[in-house]
Amino acid sequence: MKSTTLVRSVARLLWPVAITAGLVSISHAAESVPESSDARGPYVGIGLGVSKLGPRNNAHEGVHGAPPVAAKLYGGYQLTDTWGVEAGLVQLGRVHKDLTASDGSGLRHSGDARSTYIAGTGRMALGSGFSLTGKLGMSFGQVQGKDSADSQYTLGGHKASPLLGIGAEYKVNRNVALTLNLDGYGKVSENVKASAATLGMRYSF
Repeated sequence: MKSTTLVRSVARLLWPVAITAGLVSISHAAESVPESSDARGPYVGIGLGVSKLGPRNNAHEGVHGAPPVAAKLYGGYQLTDTWGVEAGLVQLGRVHKDLTASDGSGLRHSGDARSTYIAGTGRMALGSGFSLTGKLGMSFGQVQGKDSADSQYTLGGHKASPLLGIGAEYKVNRNVALTLNLDGYGKVSENVKASAATLGMRYSF
């Protein structure tokens, strides 16, 4: 419920941001973005998409998220036209796992998965406002578990893992860019690993 509430809140926040960005892009339609424009400086961004929480097994009783939603808030600093640093908070959604006890009864473990991260970023301009992006850093994951009577297994916990991400962006104008990101957060607890695909918007100051 907490993750769904957060995603709804982010979605409500995203609509006015999108409208504002649209108005800004229209007002700057005549302003082209030079291929060599200096992108250095601070930025903030927001993303909304889907997460994948695993692993799964062949019996389809593995760890999974329902619904698989992801919401991301982040900020960073572009050190050069190519390299930068970034930190963010990602809500990865609810996760649960169904198990069968020795007496045949069903057991359900559940929790809310999230990650905070810090990473170095890279950007390669393709021309016409498009760029490929990537990030490499560390994810500090957490699953707030709600365990059943089974004390031998838990989804909850903390885990630090390598973070790897790739993506693309389209620069609408000097300040606003539309983004697509595919990020792997590794294990966010001992029994849960996570990745996410998000669409969003970044504002550079």
